[in-house]
Amino acid sequence: MNGNRFFSAAAVGTAIAALFGGAVAGSPDAHAGVAAGGLYTVIAYSPITGYTGWANNASTMEEATHIALGNCQPHGSGCQVTSWAHNGCAALALGSGRWGGAWGANAGAAQANALAMVRAGRIVELHCTG
Repeated sequence: MNGNRFFSAAAVGTAIAALFGGAVAGSPDAHAGVAAGGLYTVIAYSPITGYTGWANNASTMEEATHIALGNCQPHGSGCQVTSWAHNGCAALALGSGRWGGAWGANAGAAQANALAMVRAGRIVELHCTG
């Protein structure tokens, strides 16, 4: 869905959220079962423009973040990391004028976690390593 626009007038207010801010779930590395090394996936989103960008299977968090933001920023300002995963999945949900980004050990968990952050939401991005 890279380059797709998702509009939500109320979502513009969330643009103030800092990088890794907003409704982002906790760090995957803070949870048991995440292996050292491995691959990263990152989803970036601009509540201002509605565009997204992502990176899959990057070898470092820095590389994945650079790629995801680089895929989002050409479409306008306001891009920020909404979710990321280390050896797992990241999802972005939009709904009720809000966004929710979350990670999970698998696609179903990432989707459920992201949807839990918004009312009447839908998944607009889902990316898994591997």
